[in-house]
This record gives sequence, C-alpha cells and structure tokens, in this order.
Amino acid sequence: MNEITIFLTDNWLIITTSPTLFALCSALFFGLGYWFVKLIYKKKIQSNKILLEAVRDELARLENVLADERNDYNYHRAETDALRADVERMSAIIAGEDPHKSEKDQGAIHKQIAGNSQACPLLSTNLFLRQPEDGIEKAIKKAASMKKLVFVVIFDPDHPTKSNLAYALGHFLQYQTTRKLVDQSFVCCMIPVSNKTAKALIPVEDALDNCRWVVLNIQGDVLRSESLYANPDEGLARTREVIDIVESS
Repeated sequence: MNEITIFLTDNWLIITTSPTLFALCSALFFGLGYWFVKLIYKKKIQSNKILLEAVRDELARLENVLADERNDYNYHRAETDALRADVERMSAIIAGEDPHKSEKDQGAIHKQIAGNSQACPLLSTNLFLRQPEDGIEKAIKKAASMKKLVFVVIFDPDHPTKSNLAYALGHFLQYQTTRKLVDQSFVCCMIPVSNKTAKALIPVEDALDNCRWVVLNIQGDVLRSESLYANPDEGLARTREVIDIVESS
C-alpha cells in the first residue's frame, strides 16, 4: 500500500496532465494482472474444490457408517440383555418352576421349555437339524419312504423336568457331528408318554426320570431302547454303533 501511495505522489503531475491515458493504462494492467492470476491459480482452485467435495462425501459416508454401527450396537446389546435374562432363569425353568408370571418378562427360552408340555415348543426340539415328528406312525411312514431308521425320544410332560429332556438330549446331541449323523440316518420323533404307542415302548420299571431313546426300523421293531445318556461322547459313539449294526446286517 505504501508503494502505491509513493507512486501516485511521485507521478501526480503526470497523472493530472494525462488522466485518460493513466486510466486506460491502469485498466489494461489490471485486466492483464487479473487474467494472469486466473490463469495461474484456476486449475489449483478447481482441484481444491474437487478435493473439498470428496472430503464432504467421505464425511457423509462415515456418518452413515457410524449410524449403522450404533444401530448394530444397540441391537446386539438388546439381544445380549435378553439372552442374559433367559440364562438367569434357565435353572428354574428346567426344574419345572415358573420364575415369571408376566408374559412380557418371559424370554424365548422360557417359552420354548415351559410354555407347552408337548414336544414342538421345547428347547430340545431345536437340537435336531430338522423339526422332529410328533407321532411314531407318521415317523415310521416317513422313514420308509426315505429308507431311514426312526429316532424316538419319549418323555413325561408331567414330570417336573419333563424327564430331564433339555439336559439329557442337549448333552447327547451336543456335537454337530452327532446331529448330522442323526439327520442323515434317522427320522426323528419326540413324543410324550401319554401317547399309547409311546407308552408301549417304555419298560414297566422305567419311571421316566430320564427321557428314553428308542430306535425303530421301518417295520416298527425295536433295535435299541435305553435311557438317554447325557454325554456328548457317548451320544456320538452310540449313534454310530446303531448305524454300523444296521449297515452291516
């Protein structure tokens, strides 16, 4: 600014003598200066604008990702809280107790185990890879068409622990290998002892404090009958034993 003031002061006489020429020269040099600056910095300004837009887009994307992560966190936290509530009352449910009277306070596991005395709503039903049948005759008919054996689990729905069903069957079928073998070689059936066909398969001395495992062929003959062994190693070994005996015969 001082340089401009000194220039105008030193050349004031020339400026007042030829003001039109000075104005034309000033306008010409101003235009040339503007064009030169625009030429030099135009590409840089454009690249900065593009970079700024890219940064804004990336910021918007990150905000969306953050929102999704928050939603996932809230979902998993709710699932964890629900599972914790189910686990806390699991022992009471398996023992035949009803820890909560309010329907809204009862979790999914409670509803599966304690909600109904029949097989389908039981938690143990979900241990099979396919939904088990609810009738022995139906299971035998299905097994005949598929050339499989029948895997029958009989329990007492009036027993406080439903013949220890969740515990015994849960341990017997704990290994995924056992579940796959059962699915490949058997048609499964879970049925209460109140069924006449099922009752005929229970020995007189068996009070069904533990659920009973019965293997039938498609003719309805009993190939194996015993209390369900609550051990994953034994479950796998005994399942293989039945399959090997049938295949070798």
